[in-house]
Amino acid sequence: MKRIGSAMAVAAALAFASPAAAQLAFDLKAGYGMPTGDAVKLGGVEQVSGAMKNFWSGEVPIEVAGRWRFSPSFSAGVYFQYAPAFVAARICPPDGSCSGSDVRVGVEAVYAFRPEGFLNPWVSLGTGWEWSTLSIAIPTDSAKVTCSGWEFFNVQAGLDFNLSKMFAIGPYLGYFGGSFSTVSGTWSGVPQGPTIPSEFRAFHGWFQLGAKGTINL
Repeated sequence: MKRIGSAMAVAAALAFASPAAAQLAFDLKAGYGMPTGDAVKLGGVEQVSGAMKNFWSGEVPIEVAGRWRFSPSFSAGVYFQYAPAFVAARICPPDGSCSGSDVRVGVEAVYAFRPEGFLNPWVSLGTGWEWSTLSIAIPTDSAKVTCSGWEFFNVQAGLDFNLSKMFAIGPYLGYFGGSFSTVSGTWSGVPQGPTIPSEFRAFHGWFQLGAKGTINL
């Protein structure tokens, strides 16, 4: 009987634990991203330069992440983000079919300022790898190129509304910055890759704005 009572006490403590007491957290994010910087250094006139805006007009990032909470305020873990991307009109032919995507994986650390409060501001810092794919098809030809590289950092900040002991939701704002170093695929029938020469590498980034939901276990 004593063991049963002890087990019930432990179960009750877990059931009514606050979000800060939970050890594992899962995040789901969705938002909109806008490109900045240069994909590569091509030079030339505006229409044929390597600026990100000449390739992409935006993206819709969807991210899942898992974090281990080392203290009520500090946690760290891994993330995976997939973003359907919109090809810029200036590079997509009028009679063409264009599509794209941006994928990133990495690790991140998160700090929560008021983990036990209803309003909980937080910031995060991460790093990882990015793959960006562009596909163009016209009646007489097609091209598909994937650029990848180290995403030096991603910095995010947000505000969680702790709606219950297990669930929180709120807005976030982030910036992801890195550089493409490899390329694969074909363009106008010409194989691309595998390495982007260092003199053509450039810094690019994405601003993201969206919403995050968190489940604390």
